[in-house]
Parts: sequence; C-alpha cells; structure tokens
Amino acid sequence: MKWIALALLVLNLAVAGFFVGRSHWPQAATGQNAPMNIDRLSLRSQSASAPAPTKTPLPQGAAAEAFCIEWRGLTLDEFAQVREQLKNMAGERVMSFTEVPMNTRRWVIFPPLPSPESAAAKLNELTVAGVQDAFVVTDAAWRNAISLGLFANDEAAGRRVRELESKGVLGTRVEVLPRQGTGFYFVIRSEDPDALKGLSGIKQAYPNSQQSRVACPS
Repeated sequence: MKWIALALLVLNLAVAGFFVGRSHWPQAATGQNAPMNIDRLSLRSQSASAPAPTKTPLPQGAAAEAFCIEWRGLTLDEFAQVREQLKNMAGERVMSFTEVPMNTRRWVIFPPLPSPESAAAKLNELTVAGVQDAFVVTDAAWRNAISLGLFANDEAAGRRVRELESKGVLGTRVEVLPRQGTGFYFVIRSEDPDALKGLSGIKQAYPNSQQSRVACPS
C-alpha cells in the first residue's frame, strides 16, 4: 500500500509541475506579432481609401475695368481732325467717345408730336391754359416739339417746369443744349489698354491739348 501512495504522490507532483511550468514557456512568434500586423493593415487601408486632395480652382478673371479720358484744349480745326481719328480708332477697338460742350443751357420743351397739325393743336391748348413764350419748333431734330423757354441752369429750368405743372401742363422735359459759340471737348471710354496707348500716340501731334483720366459717367 505504501508504494501505491508514493506513486500517486509522484504523479500529482508531476502534473502540478507541468501546469506551473507552462505559464513560463515563450509565446509563438505569430501570436506576438498579430496585434502589430493588424494595426499596420488598418493604417494602410485607411491611407489607401483616403480621397486625394482636390485643387481649388482659380477664380475667373474679373472683367476688364473701363477707363475714361477727357481730351481738352483742341482748336476748332484740331477738334475736327481728332474726331476723324477717333472714329477710325473706334472702328478698330472697343471704344466710344462723346463730344461735350463746355458751356450749356437748359431747354424746356414739350416732346415732338406726330404732325404739324397736332403740334398746332397742342400749342393752342397751352395758350388757353395761360402758357406764354411757347412756339412750335421747326428744326429737323426737334420738329413739332413745343419750345417752352431757354434757361441758364437747372434751377431756372426747374422753376419753369413747376410753373407749367401749376397750370396743368404735364409731360415736359428739360434738354441740355450747347451755348452758341461754345467750345467742345472729348470724353473717350474704353476697356482696351491698347486704346490708351493709341490716344497717347495721337496726342503728340497736338502738343497744346491735354488728356486726363477721369471717372467714367454712370
């Protein structure tokens, strides 16, 4: 019986030693590296699926800014010559020009009517309403309009309009006319930088004139 008990004791010690020693055995290499491989694969997957950075498109260029040039100081003969040169430039480039009187007056009119008969009838109505100093215009540009007076400035023309309105005359308008014998100057407008160079080139033939850049009228 003693030898059986001794054998069981040895067997129990051997089993206990097996389980105690197992905890100190080295882990397999694949088990140690598995977490690192998973992290690396995850990073690579995220990097591959990330969208490529997009380039912000450049804003479209703004429209070319218009510039305006006043050209003063031309004699009557020079003015006529420059007019023709500007016409030629306007045919070659995107530009326009106007002739501006240096001295102006204000003309109060009733707009042109369809026929001389209708203009005469309107004048008669105005006369009956007590309007004085009125007549039918016969010049081609304003034919069959009713002239209601020429005035030195906007203030005087405005007083005339209010006087007419007090008599029931509506629909008049104020036109700006050059004074007789006044000089003129040019206002040139363009969006083409080459036009500015062209104007400088033309001016060399007129040394007593002046070109200056101004704000373009709205």
